[in-house]
Amino acid sequence: MRRSGWIAPGASLAVWVAAVGFPALAVPGLLSAGSATDVEVRHAGALLATSCIWAAAVAVAAMIAGWAPGRLLGRAVGRRWSMPLAALLLAPVCLPAYVIFYAWWQSWPADSALFRWAVETDRVQLVKAVTLFVGFVSWSWPLAAWCVAGQAADTPRWRQEILELDGAGPLRRLADRLRSDGRGLALGGLIVFLFVFNNTTSFDVAQFFTFGYELKAIDALNAPPRTILAAALPAMAVAAAGAAIVWRLLGRSGAAAMPIRTGRPTRAGAAATATLWVLTAALPVGLFVRNLGPEASVETFVRLYGTDLVNTIVIAVACGIVAAMVTVGLAAAWQDHRPGVRGLATAQAIGWLLAGLVPGTIVGVALEAAYNRPGLDGLVYTNPAILVLGYVARFGFIAALLARWLTLREPTVLADMRRLDGADDLFGYLKATWPRLLAAAGAAFAVVAVLSMSELSVSARLQPRGFNTIAGAVLNAVHYQRPDTVMLAVVALIGLGLTAGFAAVAGWWPLRRFSGRLATLAVCGAAVAAGAGCGTAGADPGGGPEPLDMRAAFGTPGRSLGQFSYPRGIAVDVARQKLYVVDKTARVQRFGFDGVPQLQWRLPKWENGKPTGLGVADDGRVFVADTHYHRVIVYDPEGRELLRFGTYGQGPGQFIFPTDVAFGPGGQVYVSEYGGNERIGVFDDGGEFLFSFGGPGSEPGKYNRPQALAFSPDRQELYIADSCNHRVVVVTPQGEPLRVIGGPGRGPGQLAYPYDVLVLDDRTLLVCEFGNNRIQHFSPEGACLGVYGRVGSGDGEVQYPWGIDGTGRAIFVLDSGNNRVQRVGI
Repeated sequence: MRRSGWIAPGASLAVWVAAVGFPALAVPGLLSAGSATDVEVRHAGALLATSCIWAAAVAVAAMIAGWAPGRLLGRAVGRRWSMPLAALLLAPVCLPAYVIFYAWWQSWPADSALFRWAVETDRVQLVKAVTLFVGFVSWSWPLAAWCVAGQAADTPRWRQEILELDGAGPLRRLADRLRSDGRGLALGGLIVFLFVFNNTTSFDVAQFFTFGYELKAIDALNAPPRTILAAALPAMAVAAAGAAIVWRLLGRSGAAAMPIRTGRPTRAGAAATATLWVLTAALPVGLFVRNLGPEASVETFVRLYGTDLVNTIVIAVACGIVAAMVTVGLAAAWQDHRPGVRGLATAQAIGWLLAGLVPGTIVGVALEAAYNRPGLDGLVYTNPAILVLGYVARFGFIAALLARWLTLREPTVLADMRRLDGADDLFGYLKATWPRLLAAAGAAFAVVAVLSMSELSVSARLQPRGFNTIAGAVLNAVHYQRPDTVMLAVVALIGLGLTAGFAAVAGWWPLRRFSGRLATLAVCGAAVAAGAGCGTAGADPGGGPEPLDMRAAFGTPGRSLGQFSYPRGIAVDVARQKLYVVDKTARVQRFGFDGVPQLQWRLPKWENGKPTGLGVADDGRVFVADTHYHRVIVYDPEGRELLRFGTYGQGPGQFIFPTDVAFGPGGQVYVSEYGGNERIGVFDDGGEFLFSFGGPGSEPGKYNRPQALAFSPDRQELYIADSCNHRVVVVTPQGEPLRVIGGPGRGPGQLAYPYDVLVLDDRTLLVCEFGNNRIQHFSPEGACLGVYGRVGSGDGEVQYPWGIDGTGRAIFVLDSGNNRVQRVGI
């Protein structure tokens, strides 16, 4: 290698130093620095057992399901229909794993017969666990298939012919196939195991605690890096062991030889593969698309998320270009004749592999520690460059494995000819290897670009303020069961995943004569990053330049009295100067107006989900909308249960997912709900049903997740936060529509997921916008009077505010993303 020949390896090394090497140097310092924390971390042994059981079960199922399709693909090499088959088996790998899980989850919505059975038999968690398992297997079996395909493509046909001549029985032939395909099955199983072990988003949505989910949870509680890293040590050890095994297996492939003649594909194998693909890939995606209702408006999507989508595409293209650079640089370095150059390339590849296999939260912590410092914060940390580095750190190992495949599968005669020709500068190297190099670089570009669009765990820590991507909106829609306009982004991700699958196969399939274990691992290696890179995304942009006028704040992250774990409901008892907050630990806490915690109690059950709203009656009773248990529970101010009403169903007085409680004329109790009913139920103060109004839709008198309720001071008008229609609807106490305030958008007077509303004494109203991260002030007629709040954790800044309540003298904002309550003035 001489002169310009160093350009590509040098660029690859620079990217590795910026994305992996420099951040890795910051990790030991984080482990030894920082103070103790009172953030509770679940027992590592229990997390390790749960993570390993899930990972092993899914890996075994994926190997069983993917074995026959893998043999079919390996035997199909060289035939006309082999490329479409390869692309179809690769396409699911390019989709976010949580999308396939969510598609299956949406196949039994809250108003379905299966959900009713699960509620009535108390098996909601069991059904959810089965759905999660099916989702994982549906996504992961193609990984095992690709690894088996590489092994099957190297298995000569004469082995099968000898067994047939010997009259071997079915068991003997099966044992021989297991011996010949065993390495491919083991590789596929290992990849699936590591993916499931580090997964975050799917476990988060399903509420099963594993290492990935626990790291995300304590990170959301603002645990210091030292605590996060200490909690992650077992997961990092598993990642290191997995990386070592994968690399050892990768190193066992020698230089490519002449292609061999494999066995013929069987009709039974083709039928089994087609059936499996339809049931596990086409069916869930089809169900998801079918469930998109008429409220999924392209115009609304563009208005709310058009800029986010453009940002996502720009970042994805940048990540793809960098990944292609890494592939070219490492391939060039590995093909150098000097051991030192090749050793440096190997060290980089191992670093890429480790970064891709550790939990994504750890990658985010390391990059933040490296670049959130004077001199580097403005250059890297506070602009989109940090996202490119983070995504490349997560998925760069794909480029490294493709480069390794390119090097080790190059026929020896071609390598000797290239050296004899003196092709050791950049242009000579490109000219000598361009068909194969273009295929590998193109595959790296396509797969890394698509995976970066759905990455979440790194985004949670690194997303710059005001620069937003679509992945966060998708996760919120999945997590809070909003299959509406924002879910059009999932359709886009599905399309891009299918496109990437076909593009990657089209690029490298002409080189099929060099197929082998490395090729399959390099292509399906995207799997680990696609699943492990899931968590929560950064905040959406704030709607106005002015921060809130914060007078005081109380609450810190945690699970003790006075602490919050993502609070989701707030109610003020003005007469008694008390404040009640419910959070995702299913605790109700009572505070004084001075912010001093007074007491707490927990809901009877919480495994299926946590409450999202509550209200205080004139007599001081606390009505809690026990959302996922389809009921309202009434407590006295000391937390003693007084009454329950409501059951699961769609009949009079029944609920699917109740969200909030308000009190109308004569002490009547108004309860909002979503999940299929999308209505407001009205009860007397003893819980007896009176009447209801509403229904699913966007036309007058219809709602799409009515999230919160508030009455005017004279209780003659009811204000409904119609969150997924991005508006506030004003009705009479009998439910007759009066007027609509807002509409989808980011500007003044527009709304994005209004989650709460407060009507002040002068009849003006404050709307808490979860999607726009702000509080907006409206006149009674709907004119915008002011926009307050911006994204952040400083004074007057908010992240995902969920609720607002109080009076003109004491207004409290539930700053959920920051795990606190702010007392503000307007």
